[in-house]
Amino acid sequence: MRGSRITLTTDIEALGTRHRAGDRGTIEEVHAGGHLTVRMDDGRPNFPTEDEVTYEQR
Repeated sequence: MRGSRITLTTDIEALGTRHRAGDRGTIEEVHAGGHLTVRMDDGRPNFPTEDEVTYEQR
């Protein structure tokens, strides 16, 4: 799952930065409980859960 490309399915605000549904990024870490650390395409981190993203096909 690390390195997988994702698309947010909902708006998320983290660390004072807001990313909107449809924004894309790459998974950097997977945590317990389905929490993810994602490096968004704008270079900023975000922390969605697995139910707030869709995975892109390779």
